[in-house]
Amino acid sequence: MRIILFTGKGGVGKTTVAAASAMRAAELGHKTLVVSTDAAHSLGDSLDVRLGNAPTKVADNLWAQEVNVLEEIATNWKTVQEYIASFFKSRGVEDILAEEMAVLPGMDELFGLLHIHRAKESRQYDCVIVDCAPTGQTLRLLSLPEVAHWWMQKIFPVERKVAKTLRSMRKKTILTIPIPDDEVYASIQKLFDNIDALKDLLSEPKSTSVRIVLNPEKIILEETQRAYTYLSLYGYPVDCVVANRILPDEVTDAYFSTWRKTQSKYMAKVESVFSPLPVLQSKLMRSEIVGAKQLARLGADIYGNDDPVKVYYDQKPQQIIKGQDGYVLVLQLPFVKKGGLDILRNEDQLTVRIGNYRREILLPATLCLLEVGKATLEENELRISFIKGE
Repeated sequence: MRIILFTGKGGVGKTTVAAASAMRAAELGHKTLVVSTDAAHSLGDSLDVRLGNAPTKVADNLWAQEVNVLEEIATNWKTVQEYIASFFKSRGVEDILAEEMAVLPGMDELFGLLHIHRAKESRQYDCVIVDCAPTGQTLRLLSLPEVAHWWMQKIFPVERKVAKTLRSMRKKTILTIPIPDDEVYASIQKLFDNIDALKDLLSEPKSTSVRIVLNPEKIILEETQRAYTYLSLYGYPVDCVVANRILPDEVTDAYFSTWRKTQSKYMAKVESVFSPLPVLQSKLMRSEIVGAKQLARLGADIYGNDDPVKVYYDQKPQQIIKGQDGYVLVLQLPFVKKGGLDILRNEDQLTVRIGNYRREILLPATLCLLEVGKATLEENELRISFIKGE
């Protein structure tokens, strides 16, 4: 099953591009599901249909869905939510506020991504297209599987043992706070197992791609470059950039001359800085793009005779290769400078920090037995060697 995630700075038209891509894929015969994980859902508005938490058929070969966080929490998070709410209530928080605080930030986007895993298990679709939240929220969300994997290995077993001890002490002492029982921990374990499987699914470049939507403007271009860097840091493959709302050649009015020059300037920069990543283009349409007919026109404009389901650029953001004296961990890190990069080894994990983002990479057993050698950053590649100690 093919998975394509669309993200971009708010306001660049990523929802419209995602919907148009889904429409085009369906027209070419792919059974396609388009899912919105953005808390501010606008996918239904773009398709001009009413959507809910379950997939709704909106055209031949096309289903659409807007994830409802309340329904998802009732299905996947109820046990944990009840415990968190009871904890806050024991601290004097009012009932309604405690229930609200038990819904953690980002849960709606997370459950939306978990629908990808369910869609794969169902085997009902050839392609799943995801309309993600704007880049900042998406990056935080996509970093969650790494954090969850580390937490489940390092902290979760200890916390569970402590809770078991506290439950036994509760019979002998007075404890005013509720202690999570095994059912709560089992629910957390199940959720994080699904997150772990999702990470494996989303980081496979032969089946999954991220596409970043932008407009050719200075601020948007700079944010898109950072997004590409951080997506690569977390191991998510980007296969193309979509430049949206390009002024078409037939617009010759003098009023738009400055705007045209600005777009031309930044389009040249987009082509240059993202090379060899393909840059697709879609022109600014004459009217608002709403409904199947308009989305089909946009889809044809973006992809031409191409199939949107194809992989436009196949490159692994992270790989381990055998070297002369050991192994080399290779990370694709576009636009990163040496001064903005920190690397720290701590037993079985490697911490790579770029700006405000940090990734904890759990090392495979083979690398854990080796020492970190030289690290080099050349041509957008961070190469960290692991060698045998003396």
